[in-house]
Amino acid sequence: MDGHEFDRPSVFLLGRQDASVGYRDAYGILERFPRATFAVLDLAGHNLQIEQPQLFHALINEWLDRVERF
Repeated sequence: MDGHEFDRPSVFLLGRQDASVGYRDAYGILERFPRATFAVLDLAGHNLQIEQPQLFHALINEWLDRVERF
C-alpha cells in the first residue's frame, strides 16, 4: 500500500493464542485502515471461526453490513 490509507470498511480478527500469526504484528498497520474493526479474541488461536464462533460471526456480520452500506 506504499503508506496510503485503505478507507473502506475492514476487519481484522486475530486470536490471542495464535501460534502461527502474531496478533501484535497487526497493530503496526492498523493506522492505515481508518475504517477498520480490530479485535483480538482471547481463547482463540488460528481457527477463530471454530474456537470463538459467536464473536467471529457477530464481527463478520457487522463488517458485511458496513460493506453493504458503503
